Amino acid sequence: MDDAGRTMIVLDASDSRFQLRAGALIRSNGHILIHRALGDTFWVLPGGRVEFHEASAETLAREIEEEIGCQATIGPLRFIIENFFALADRRVHEVGFYYEAELSGALPFHETDIIHRVRDGTADLEFRWAFPSRSVLDRFDLQPMPLRDLIERMPDGVQHLVRRAPSSALRV
Repeated sequence: MDDAGRTMIVLDASDSRFQLRAGALIRSNGHILIHRALGDTFWVLPGGRVEFHEASAETLAREIEEEIGCQATIGPLRFIIENFFALADRRVHEVGFYYEAELSGALPFHETDIIHRVRDGTADLEFRWAFPSRSVLDRFDLQPMPLRDLIERMPDGVQHLVRRAPSSALRV
């Protein structure tokens, strides 16, 4: 589908936003891939907003191709997180689907350096590997916060969580 025919599932109403997001659990050398927009103080799993008429797993395949430049096999759904937070003076209600994913090609691996950068629309993104322990993911401020424990424990089956950030917190 061309860019003109693409519409993300985002609803803005007054000072509130609803969005549907899909994220990928991509692993290498016992680490997990995370990324952030330059200037952000927090990191997230690779992925993006779901578009109309697109399944969340299709979103991941598209986003990985656009941002990382290779195809991916999208595996099982692991987590669904309903996340309520504030960002930039806006109240956000986000529903996120998080899947296992495997890249068709290898990304460079380094434990401490940025391994990939890309421009995505108006945002410059940087990617790196992080050890999947709660303490390391805390240092990166991985969001949404429930992912930190889920990634460390990797419980069986699909996990569903609801997270409500304190109303005074202006972060994801």
